[in-house]
Amino acid sequence: MTLISIVVPVFNEEVLLGNCLEAIFGQDEPAHEVIVVDNGSDDGTLAVLAGYQGRLILLHEPRPGVHHARSRGLDAATGDVIGRIDADTRLAPGWTRAVRETFTGPVVQAATGPVRYYDIAASRLVDSGDALFRQASSRRSLDWLLGANMAVRAAAWHWIRDGLCTDAEVHEDIDLGIHLHREGLTVVFAGAMRAGTSARRIANRFRDYRAYALLTEKTYQRHGYAYRRAWIVTRLQLLLFPLLRLVYALAQPRPWTALRGDGGRVSAMRPRRSS
Repeated sequence: MTLISIVVPVFNEEVLLGNCLEAIFGQDEPAHEVIVVDNGSDDGTLAVLAGYQGRLILLHEPRPGVHHARSRGLDAATGDVIGRIDADTRLAPGWTRAVRETFTGPVVQAATGPVRYYDIAASRLVDSGDALFRQASSRRSLDWLLGANMAVRAAAWHWIRDGLCTDAEVHEDIDLGIHLHREGLTVVFAGAMRAGTSARRIANRFRDYRAYALLTEKTYQRHGYAYRRAWIVTRLQLLLFPLLRLVYALAQPRPWTALRGDGGRVSAMRPRRSS
């Protein structure tokens, strides 16, 4: 039986973390272990985690940055396959089963799955567009991963972890996928690994959203890629910003707050902090 660990890096996630953990503990096939890595939270995150004492492993990573928190958790995991999700991720009940089935056999070394945005209006339309892009990007082996919904074989993680980038100018999940791909390790898109995620970054000011979106291009450029698809997708995201802001705001209890740009969690945009 494949043992599946789940790692969640967190920084100031008192609002959404409870739903994330309830989805993890509600899996049809329970995970081998759940590891939460706190990256220096100063809100009520630790109080939320206290309610799950004995059900999860809580680690603390003092170095700021999601890459440090992620690595601390993946290094500590004892499962054969390690899931890595965000604090705003809500796993579908069959996620661990889908991971186990995806990693049956020795070929697949990492996998990423589709996401649905649970806090926007017209979610089916946006989710369909997102899914079409991800499916179109799917080849025999990918060179990207999505941090909100991914899993990696433990042996593959330990093989490449020392070569990963550790600065704030890259998306750590895409960086991980690129390094796996360069080592010839198979990364796949697994449609059955379904999860929900928040669109909360769209609530930030345009300049912050733009800086975050452009990190995708910077990540590929750092590794010597002239990645046309990343350029196109980033420009499309920036062009659609007003529309995306609107469909996000319409789903909020106080839409005028989201439209002002102060409805998002500031720390969600900090590239040196966990999301």
